[in-house]
Amino acid sequence: MIKTSKGVNSLALILSIGASRNLDELGYRITCELAELAGEGWQFGTRQQWLNGVHQFTCYLDEHPEGESPEEMALILRQYCARKLTDWILDVWEQELVEKRINSEYAYFSEEERRVIAEKATQILKQEEETSKEYIIYRVGRSQRILERMLDVLVTFGRVHIDGFLRFRLRDYLSSLSDSVDVAVDEYMMEKEYKEFVCLLRYFLEIQDTRVPIVHVYMRPGGFQLLDERGRPVNNEIVDGFHQDALQHEEICFEDLLISALVTVAPVQVVIHYTEGVQSNESMQTIQAVFGERLHYCPGCDRCMMIQDNRVLQR
Repeated sequence: MIKTSKGVNSLALILSIGASRNLDELGYRITCELAELAGEGWQFGTRQQWLNGVHQFTCYLDEHPEGESPEEMALILRQYCARKLTDWILDVWEQELVEKRINSEYAYFSEEERRVIAEKATQILKQEEETSKEYIIYRVGRSQRILERMLDVLVTFGRVHIDGFLRFRLRDYLSSLSDSVDVAVDEYMMEKEYKEFVCLLRYFLEIQDTRVPIVHVYMRPGGFQLLDERGRPVNNEIVDGFHQDALQHEEICFEDLLISALVTVAPVQVVIHYTEGVQSNESMQTIQAVFGERLHYCPGCDRCMMIQDNRVLQR
């Protein structure tokens, strides 16, 4: 049987939890677990109240079986509640802490942008999908660090203020949340800039006059070759100057020059040959995003086979 009370005998105190947010959900979880012990002769009381902006949940021992140690039961329940509190912080409060950080430090983003950033930050914290072994290991490690410190406080004092606990006992945890938000913002900005870059390339592609209707792109180590529909090399200032630019500017990669060349030529159709390890290439993904339905992949022609055979011989 679970009782509620206006006063709590300090000698019978099991634990007291305080927080700046509502603890109804957490209190309900704990109360349900305590109810299972009522039939064994243990009776507990709980109290919830708001006091000076702090929501307090208090649990105390009302009756216990003769010969049983209330001190041992208090210790067991504090250990149990420490685990419940740890799970609650990770499951409920963590998301609010992330959103609070975003709204405070990155208020200049729109509401939708902040929502996307919050989702990214959460995924960064999880690192992997919840069903993966890596995520489970990461979650257990993070949970264990919080649990150890929560046990230290609850077992020793029987009282904990969650806000203060986070601020003073879990500074490294709060720091990791802040870091995840900062990384999420960086990723969001890079993705946004990438989308704007793709849109700009699409615009340039649309306003360009088509110089060669069909361009075949043959990939080779450290470079590429562009041929028209008759198998003749495509003459273009960017293509012709490729080797010279590569020698003068070591930071220029051939993938960037390939994108520039294709946009300048503005073909109606682009055929990529010898696609082994190419389709997942970042630059190739950009080409696909820019050219869309214009882009095709060769399923395997004689020239592709020759390139593949040469690469095998060179290994």
